[in-house]
Amino acid sequence: MSKIKECSLNESNEMELKRYIEKKGAIFLSTPFSRKAVDRLIKFKVKAFKIGSGECNNYPLIEHIASFGKPMIISTGMNDIDCVKKTVAILENKGVEYALLHCTNIYPTPPNLVRLDCIRQLKKAYPSCLVGLSDHTLGIECPVVAIALGATVIEKHFILDKSIGGPDAHFSLDEKEFTEMVSAVRKAEQMIGKVDYEMTDKKKKSRQFSRSLFIVKDVKSGDKISNENVRSIRPGFGMHPRHLSEIIGKKFKQDFEKGTPMNFDLIN
Repeated sequence: MSKIKECSLNESNEMELKRYIEKKGAIFLSTPFSRKAVDRLIKFKVKAFKIGSGECNNYPLIEHIASFGKPMIISTGMNDIDCVKKTVAILENKGVEYALLHCTNIYPTPPNLVRLDCIRQLKKAYPSCLVGLSDHTLGIECPVVAIALGATVIEKHFILDKSIGGPDAHFSLDEKEFTEMVSAVRKAEQMIGKVDYEMTDKKKKSRQFSRSLFIVKDVKSGDKISNENVRSIRPGFGMHPRHLSEIIGKKFKQDFEKGTPMNFDLIN
């Protein structure tokens, strides 16, 4: 109990922390474990609530928090899918926006027990909400992989100085490590991008290095197009190769020399 008291913040401490965080342009969040803690945070006018894994199935507390209508971030560790379903039902009944974080409550979590594929399961089961990861692994690889699987929220323990010690120090990230994680996550987001096959100017410029249809033998007017006189070769200045089957058997409208890029204007 004494160690818990050493780590505890009284109301004045927490308000001071909230002011400091908001001064820095960030959003203050706190995880309540009782109705009293919830009411204190409401008095602080918090913008959202974070629910720890141990409270995911504390349905009376979930009901109380949801009654205020503020967004909620829910860690799902230590709970099966049926427990999560009941929590989600409460939130949706109250019309509360929510995010679900996959979480493994082992500190630190070894790679073989992370089960990141649960992120895809949560996304499939609850397509209308944000899904993320509450991570307790060592290093920064896990959040990056989670982003690739569709996570949009990452929770990671942070510590100013690991030499301070404490129960979470060994798997928390310091400032340098946290900065590296954020940078890696942002790069992963950029790499994933979005589904888009539009031909941008850069893609069009690169297209010259791909294949296209060219006349590969001298042909006369009236000659039929065949696999012998038209082929898919580099560069990409000619007709797209997907049109080859369409034009096979059609006739050239005049004489053309070997090396002429194919296009529909050459065909009768």
